[in-house]
Amino acid sequence: MTATSERRRRQAGPCAALAALCLCSAMLLAACGGHDDPAPAAFEVKTLSSRPDMVSGGDTLLQVRAPEGVALDKVRVSLNGKDVTSQLTARDEPSRTLRGLVSGLTEDAGSPTGSSNSVVVTNADVSAQRTELKLVNYPIAGPILSGPHITPYECRTVQNGLGNPLDGNCSATTQVVWYYRTAAGTFAPLADPTGPRPADLVNTTTNEGRTVPYIVRVESGTINRGVYRLAVLDNPVKDGPATWKPGPGWNRKLVAFFDCCGSAQYNQGVHPISSILGDLGHVPLSRGFAFVNSTELWNNQHANPHLQGETLMMIKEHVIEAFGEVPKWTAGSGGSGGAIQQYLIAQLYPGLLDGIQPIVSFPESLMPEVMECRLLNNVYKAAPAVWTTEKQNAVNGFNTNTCTSWDLSFASIIKSDNAAGCGLLEPANQAKVFNRATNPAGIRCDFFQTNVNLLGTRPGTQEARRPIDNIGIQYGLAALNRGAITVQEFLDLNEQVGGYDPDGNTRAARMQADAGALEATYSGGFKNSFTGAGLSNIPIITQRNNADAVGDIHDTTQDLIIRARLQRANGRSDNQIIWTAGSTLNLLTMMGSSLDLLNAWLDNIAADAAPASIDKVVRNKPAGAKDACWDKANARIVETASLDPAAQCNKVYPRFGTPRMVAGAPLTNDVLKCQLKPVDMADYAVPFSDADKARLGGIFPAGVCDWSKAGAGQVPLKGTYLRLPLD
Repeated sequence: MTATSERRRRQAGPCAALAALCLCSAMLLAACGGHDDPAPAAFEVKTLSSRPDMVSGGDTLLQVRAPEGVALDKVRVSLNGKDVTSQLTARDEPSRTLRGLVSGLTEDAGSPTGSSNSVVVTNADVSAQRTELKLVNYPIAGPILSGPHITPYECRTVQNGLGNPLDGNCSATTQVVWYYRTAAGTFAPLADPTGPRPADLVNTTTNEGRTVPYIVRVESGTINRGVYRLAVLDNPVKDGPATWKPGPGWNRKLVAFFDCCGSAQYNQGVHPISSILGDLGHVPLSRGFAFVNSTELWNNQHANPHLQGETLMMIKEHVIEAFGEVPKWTAGSGGSGGAIQQYLIAQLYPGLLDGIQPIVSFPESLMPEVMECRLLNNVYKAAPAVWTTEKQNAVNGFNTNTCTSWDLSFASIIKSDNAAGCGLLEPANQAKVFNRATNPAGIRCDFFQTNVNLLGTRPGTQEARRPIDNIGIQYGLAALNRGAITVQEFLDLNEQVGGYDPDGNTRAARMQADAGALEATYSGGFKNSFTGAGLSNIPIITQRNNADAVGDIHDTTQDLIIRARLQRANGRSDNQIIWTAGSTLNLLTMMGSSLDLLNAWLDNIAADAAPASIDKVVRNKPAGAKDACWDKANARIVETASLDPAAQCNKVYPRFGTPRMVAGAPLTNDVLKCQLKPVDMADYAVPFSDADKARLGGIFPAGVCDWSKAGAGQVPLKGTYLRLPLD
């Protein structure tokens, strides 16, 4: 047994991936002597747990279907020349089928392109009846597609309750424990899972109508350097099967949870076991869903969608291998940075998520308003008597104090010397943090650096290129034109707003994107175009219960920005519904209603044999799959979400904008660097003096944004399942 397979066994069979089925081509041997005998029929060989070119951890769930007339006891399966037939067993469905977890794949941890393996299926009685499937295996610690892992990388296995790390990739011994739901509505450890049941154990009835003891099996381990938790209903008994498989409590469906925020940490992250249990876990688990999360599916770790999608791919591979079958479908759930991950992974890794439930959405992590709020606030702070709250709101577009919240919470995500953002505990690593004066080659604590495999580096440095730019942006243009600010204030604002230097510090001059960074950002999907089948062919339930909040960064207009991009990309957006509510509607209630609706929607789609399409998604909408809001008394109003201030829902929960939308950007809000046009006084609804005109020209010597055009470097998405770095 290889070291990899031993470690794999120790870790309860790590690995994840797309449940794509790959039919191999047959290698048929020609008959001798020029006879016209037909070639024997090929075997159908599929990897169920992953694509065959993206296997991880040294094993794969393999399915072999024999041609008509071939008895299963005559089928022989070998891996790299070694017979592994005994690792597969016969199945009734599909007929003439063998399935099993085949282990022992070779691994080359140092190869960025994986290690080649060969599965050969033959007929013991007919030597010419032979089919080969090539596999490529990667380490369970990754990477597969996302490019070299960041360094340094501090382990958090101890903090996650998994003991000391096993290696430099922060691997840990897999742990399995059981919890039960108490009559008090909490989860408690089940010390003896096969012993007498606690008196306060309750039952749950799944969405398939099965009533079972509410006992949850929780598996914890490491995949792609992140700590995962996998929970599912279970009812362990003494003398059970040697190899665990889920029982009748599992409804054959999977929900993946994506966690919030956004940062650039150089560590593994900490998700206690309560992160998979608790109230958030109760919503899917009580209904029978398997529920999984990972510290790498926490946007606060690295905000890297390619790494996150790869991690979900590998986790799904592990779930399929551990459960012995492909889930009927997989749904996403999670808010803020968790919503970002769902949108981006659905675009970049189509097929991993069959439906998504983004809460308090943003379309991506790279949003200019996050950074520009700090620039605008600096102007306001310099003249507080001039910049009243009303004038700030008019320029910002946001609700009151939203820009202040962005400034305080997330603007530092682009500061390379933000040592706290690096999340390092070891003094030796803390001493390595970047400082332009004292340590210019140090660890850069910005989220461009955690995406360096996509963005590339500035010439002669290890510094990630940056796609941020505000040349030509006329901040407050709409506010000026409607008389909310004066010409003098408009000119002062745009003269003083400044930008960021290459390390994320504010400066007087505006900022320009690094050469090549814009093209990499768009072609690699770091800025979400919402194009392709990934987001058009799945149900999207965009939801929030913060619409009455003041100063919350999670503004409601983001839902409509997302819809506008779907509409532009696909000519329609009716595979998305938008639910809007205030704080009086309990979030868990909304999440439960969303999951029940999505369950019906995806079951309808699964029962429809037609090829995947947006038409298929829309025609399978269940009752209730409509835009709606809930007023402050929690009465449901069915109404198409819009920016119309006269709409019933917008009278209850007014919608706002963003600084760039006030500057003239379209609702899609995805231009990072605008194309320029000459200053045209016809664009202003108020008179400018000759002196004002001269000053305006001095502020914008190269011209102002032409929002009617696509952004500079705004190229199409290059593809899906991209291997980084891009060519």
